[in-house]
Amino acid sequence: MVNPPVFEPAQCLIMAVDDVPANLKILQKVLDTVGYRTTFATRGQQVLDRLNDVKPDLILLDLMMPEMSGIDVCAQLQQNLSTAHIPVIFLTASHEIEHLAQAFECGAVDYVTKPFNVVELLARIRTHLELSQLRKRAQFQAQWEAISRQIVQDIHASIHLQDILNNTVKAIQQLLTARRVMVYRSCDPQGCKLLALSGDGLSSELCVQGLGCPYLEHHPPVVPNLTKQQISLIEAAPLPPPTAPSSCRSDVPQELYLPIHQQGQLWGGLVVQNDPCARSWAQQEVETLTLIVQQLEISIQHAELHQRLSAANQELERISNTDGLTQIANRRCFDRRLTREWRRLQREKQSLALILCDIDYFKQFNDTYGHPSGDTCLVAVAQALQSCLKRPADLVARYGGEEFVVLLPNTELAGAIGVVEQMQGAIAKVAIADAPTHRLTLSFGIYAAVPQHGTQATAALALADRALYAAKQAGRNQYVIAPDISVASSIETSP
Repeated sequence: MVNPPVFEPAQCLIMAVDDVPANLKILQKVLDTVGYRTTFATRGQQVLDRLNDVKPDLILLDLMMPEMSGIDVCAQLQQNLSTAHIPVIFLTASHEIEHLAQAFECGAVDYVTKPFNVVELLARIRTHLELSQLRKRAQFQAQWEAISRQIVQDIHASIHLQDILNNTVKAIQQLLTARRVMVYRSCDPQGCKLLALSGDGLSSELCVQGLGCPYLEHHPPVVPNLTKQQISLIEAAPLPPPTAPSSCRSDVPQELYLPIHQQGQLWGGLVVQNDPCARSWAQQEVETLTLIVQQLEISIQHAELHQRLSAANQELERISNTDGLTQIANRRCFDRRLTREWRRLQREKQSLALILCDIDYFKQFNDTYGHPSGDTCLVAVAQALQSCLKRPADLVARYGGEEFVVLLPNTELAGAIGVVEQMQGAIAKVAIADAPTHRLTLSFGIYAAVPQHGTQATAALALADRALYAAKQAGRNQYVIAPDISVASSIETSP
């Protein structure tokens, strides 16, 4: 818990209301002696009008005034959410119980009789100011506990760093009613990058060196439309106790900076901005932000660990689905995609095409030029075949050895033949540096049909393989079209 704040009269504004100017002069002298800041009004309506511009910490209100009595003024204060919290002490010469009862019923916290005793008046003023501060402190503590719980919930509810940072800056801005809250990431030697912002947006006035702290080296952050001179984020030394600014520049907001660390190293910073010439930061606010940053550091660690694990899993998934030599899809990837597409196109009653192809005379090529040149040849063929596929759903994979397979969803026979002809043209342009005189060709088996219920994708692949074998038997460097599964089945079962 934060230590109780020291009572400082200079931070308290008291409004004194009395229709007799002489009484106001006496009150001003008494209050000035202690160091209270003061403002005055002589009529009830004047009080209500002035409260639109200033919010005193306590009101000394004359009970009996012309036009609008103190009780009427107090009743209207209680009806307004922005003024209902202001403690009202009535000043009255009346000793009638009815008047005092009305005063308390309309919301007054206390009363002092005229002529008042200075010691008694000051004691009652201080007591109610301190009670008001305690209430505000309890409200702030409740706000802190609620926002702290929400941040912790966000940490556990989200594993995405950007969501965590966005939620955090928004929560802090609401908690402290700040003008702008930012989180940035240090990225030496490039500078800094703004990651999350809650507030009235970026503008040329954004100037983090306006912190007025003796902190550090300047790092130009990566922020759109801003120059190095307009922003420089600073790495912080231990945060000093907040102090009131000695001077106020209307173009530079007050700012509070807290460093964010990961594994003992500076990761970035949290910056909170207030309006220019606003009050200085309270120690409780600094301590609250420090606790939030501690929670944020935990969430960042968890989020970045998740990101690394996710990236590692994605890389493992990529490796498990990629042919190590040619860097196109492998047989495992192809089989899974074929099964999925076959079922989908069965439901949608759309055509699917398969192309199975094989490098002609590849064994002789290997024997003549060696296995390193054979590997070069396989890579070149894979790239040539890949270049002929234009749709994201199309897939080419190395199926084994010198054999490749192509999956073309939503493609009829004419489209499959067109793709094969493009591939033949692309293969004709392939040149192998170690075999400049070798003419590279491929043989193709094509299957294209609408997958029927009760049929298997493996049967279609077997038909494409038979067509490929037929193309090789017919002289290679050509394609053969396989029959539909239903036609092939009827041929196989006919006597």
